[in-house]
Amino acid sequence: MNDRALVALLEAIYSLETDNALWLQRTLAATRDLCGSQHTYLGYFYDASDVQSFSVWNVASVDMPPEVDRAFRSAQLHVSPDLLRATLRKLHVGSIRKTGMPHVGPLMEERERVGWGDIFSVNGLDPSGIGCLLTIGTRDRIFAAPPDEMAVYARVAQHLAAAFRCRRLLGLLRAPHGAESTPDRGLAEAIIDDEGRIVHAEGEAAGRAARERIRSAAGAITDIRKRGPRSGRQALDDWHPLVGARWTLVDKFEENGRRYVVARENQSREARLAALTDRERQVVLHATLGFTNKEIAYALGVSASTVRVLMARAASRIGVRTRAELLAHPSVAGVVDRATKSSS
Repeated sequence: MNDRALVALLEAIYSLETDNALWLQRTLAATRDLCGSQHTYLGYFYDASDVQSFSVWNVASVDMPPEVDRAFRSAQLHVSPDLLRATLRKLHVGSIRKTGMPHVGPLMEERERVGWGDIFSVNGLDPSGIGCLLTIGTRDRIFAAPPDEMAVYARVAQHLAAAFRCRRLLGLLRAPHGAESTPDRGLAEAIIDDEGRIVHAEGEAAGRAARERIRSAAGAITDIRKRGPRSGRQALDDWHPLVGARWTLVDKFEENGRRYVVARENQSREARLAALTDRERQVVLHATLGFTNKEIAYALGVSASTVRVLMARAASRIGVRTRAELLAHPSVAGVVDRATKSSS
């Protein structure tokens, strides 16, 4: 796995100043540069917030033979609620053959007929059920990446989810029925110039601790870009999808070519958890996606101990004692149940 290509993929994912089609095409091209030209690459936006009413849009592909593309298009006509529950609403990264059978049996048979095999998915999964999926088509019957590469793909999926949610909050999507496409908050709460100085801060970013947290995170990203080709996996350690469980850092270029880093408020939304604080809500929502405390800590840009404290506080506020009881509580379980309800 090429480290320079991994940094380039992160940069492509956070390029918010491009339209949807170009953003997805560039992200797929960067994924190909990372994983190799021996595979095919396809991505799309999806709304699986209700598994009974599923939609896909903005489909793009790289190196996709016509016969494989036809197999995908045909498969989209036969997406079942059970398949969505097993994949888009649950799977972060992994083999579609392992997770989607028997629902994807016909698709796998058609792919094998034309000389192709498994599909590996990198899913930008969000609690809303609206996300972005990147797929890597392989010739292996079952694609199984080594554990260290799986860890990389899992983190890339978290970055993809954060960047896609940021696009939604900025109103950049042109979505079909059901999916959000109007601007939400997504505010630029802090702006850092190319010399590392905070030139603007407001709201939650105005406090001294928040300003220092944002400045430090922006400095880490700048350092990543300066390290050269050996910085890829280290970049994933230092570059988090969110900072302080609130902000995503993205580039903004002025007309004179000067680069700024913008800290945009980019939290997951869920009205039914209004009793929780913002940070507690983010921890709980990520837990509903099946993330471990360590994975939640990475996604939110906080420590694992902070996640444990916030989880305990959320449980106490809801009136339960354990993580399991918290996730089973109707106010929390309903976040998942609304999309995974029985088709009967």
